[in-house]
Amino acid sequence: MNKTLLSSAIVAATLALPVQAQDTDSDDYAAPGLETLTVVSSRTETEQRQLGSSVSVLTETDIKALGFQSLADVLRTLPSVSVTNNGGMGKATSLRVRGEAGFRTLVRVDGVDISDPTATQVSSQVHHLLSSNVARVELLRGPQGMMYGADAGGVLDITTDHVDEGLKGGASLETGRYNTKTYSGHVGGGNERGDFYLSGARASTEGFNSHTDDTSGEADGYENTTFHARGGLNLNDDWRAQAVLRETDAESEFDRCGFPAIDDCIGNFDQRNSRASVTHTNELGKNTLAFSRTDVARKNYAGGEVSYDTEGEIAKWTFNGNAQLTEAHGVVYGLEQRTDQVRELKRDQSGVYLEYQGQYEESFFVTAGVRRDDNDDFGGFTSYRLSGAYLIPEVGRGTLKLKSSLGTGFRAPSLFEIDYNRSGDTPMEPLSQEESRGFDIGLEYFGETGLHMEAVLFDQKIDDEIYFDLEGFTGYLQGGQESESRGLELIAEVPLDDTLWLNANYTRVDAEASDGSPRSRQPKHLYNVGFRYLPLDTLTVSLNWRSSQDRMEGDTELKDYRVVDASVRYQAFDGVVVFVRGENILDEDYVEVPGYNTSGAAAYAGAELSF
Repeated sequence: MNKTLLSSAIVAATLALPVQAQDTDSDDYAAPGLETLTVVSSRTETEQRQLGSSVSVLTETDIKALGFQSLADVLRTLPSVSVTNNGGMGKATSLRVRGEAGFRTLVRVDGVDISDPTATQVSSQVHHLLSSNVARVELLRGPQGMMYGADAGGVLDITTDHVDEGLKGGASLETGRYNTKTYSGHVGGGNERGDFYLSGARASTEGFNSHTDDTSGEADGYENTTFHARGGLNLNDDWRAQAVLRETDAESEFDRCGFPAIDDCIGNFDQRNSRASVTHTNELGKNTLAFSRTDVARKNYAGGEVSYDTEGEIAKWTFNGNAQLTEAHGVVYGLEQRTDQVRELKRDQSGVYLEYQGQYEESFFVTAGVRRDDNDDFGGFTSYRLSGAYLIPEVGRGTLKLKSSLGTGFRAPSLFEIDYNRSGDTPMEPLSQEESRGFDIGLEYFGETGLHMEAVLFDQKIDDEIYFDLEGFTGYLQGGQESESRGLELIAEVPLDDTLWLNANYTRVDAEASDGSPRSRQPKHLYNVGFRYLPLDTLTVSLNWRSSQDRMEGDTELKDYRVVDASVRYQAFDGVVVFVRGENILDEDYVEVPGYNTSGAAAYAGAELSF
């Protein structure tokens, strides 16, 4: 597609709309404030000003303005996040945070751990997450997830939409290049007795040829149907019961499977997540008892024959609570019991944690927490987190925050890694947990007009890293290997005037493998620059530029790339929004994973209806 033609189409769609100036409601686009509440850091609502840890937030408004159907593409805009995709929508995708492998980041949706226990390393299949009906995303960056038993990448917490009062609903449809079609709908309601929210989404695409070695030129398509339901019942003023059910059914065509490799490959993925909880709230605090379960079934076909067939589950009991002991001092505590199972393989793990949260002189906030886990395979492990935030008011026209955090985490060897070593002909040494530790220190500035600026230095290490024997192919090894990632994050959210906002971030990551070489596919330099323009309260224009530089694949240096995306949203009538979006509008020819193709310039258009 001609890059000039697509760029012109985006501009023309903007210019064709009314341009007379009107007052705009900019509150939805304001940068994070001191009183912004986040949950992911301490599993309880905490004001942004109190956080010593580093947290990134995307609101529903941000997600809709970007417009991407895949949530992984939305996450690309966050600082320290690198995403690599193997050939198009629904293909294997890795989400790296601060240079760490994708399986080191825990992903939760409405409180449910959506990790896939059948994977080589237990991880979330982020390429099957759609952005439809997602209301909020919070990313805790680095090994600060002590309360979750999380590893070095951090914790990604996703919250779906909800309705507290009245009855609301809506639907959306979108179509575009590669015969891509997306449909979604939702309905929700609530009153003082309870609430419910139901949503569904269907995405399909013919895609493009995913692998460069497939000379047939045949496109590799993808289909995804996701259903999500959440309901809550207020039993009285103190007690609330809630249930969540989520189901994803996906099918993806891909290349290079089997031995010898062929290009006629199909992967089926079915995942069901459920969670039931009861919460008690009083003047002292809140306590929640919950049971959640994740069931995964995967089946791959090579040339029409079954090449891979497995299923697994994660069942988890959790008890989480917080108590405000005095106005300035409180604690967060919890218990957890988890069972992972893949076919006949099974493992139990239990954990307990406690964190103190204190406030001194209304300007100094500290946390100190410890967690103890016991695992069937490697025994006990203790992790901890310390953080601090100090506020300096009246710096210019805003508040300056000094912050720092220190934390540890671990990754248990997966059931696959353990079974692979047991099933070989050569006896292997038992695998133990990997241990991670990280430190960061930074500054944040919150201006009165919505200005937000942040600078963070981070350094994190992984000890006893598990790696595969690529020479003898005997299995997974662990011999005191250590890897490290360190770097700098610079973040700016700037209201240039009442109608124009700038969002930018830059991350430098020096990520070294255990042998001192750069980690494959991890950019040393990541850039994101976005502009959001609201000339009318009914019109939003977004432009986003991202760049990935200095990447290696083994001894080969990969080419730098720069991608520009744009979108326009216009409220044509009350309850009716039309939009047009361009992805890679300059038609950049680039590579994320060697051997796999990426999308060329693509245009999409659609509409949203709401009542």
